[in-house]
Amino acid sequence: MAEIIHVAPKEAFALSQQGVLLVDVREADEVAQKRYEVAHYLHLPLSKLAETYDQLPVGQKLIIACLSGGRSQKAIAFLQSKGYDDLLNLDGGIKAWEAEGLPVYSAI
Repeated sequence: MAEIIHVAPKEAFALSQQGVLLVDVREADEVAQKRYEVAHYLHLPLSKLAETYDQLPVGQKLIIACLSGGRSQKAIAFLQSKGYDDLLNLDGGIKAWEAEGLPVYSAI
């Protein structure tokens, strides 16, 4: 298993603006309340990742994100086992993202 590479929120935002896909592995109820506001975004809950990971592009850099950085690391370990190798873990998840003043869409 490859080492997990962590990326700071501002760097992740800059990468997303360059076209890197941000994959949110939080559950649907969490995303319904608040989500990352980026152009290149895909929601694949960790609980369903085994059935849905084939929706992810192969051979492209992906930012994997969650609430605080724990579930995204589990998702990365799973994806690495399926042959994905250019994965970045959003350090601190949406909590750190929001604390940095980066855009979120909030339904609240």
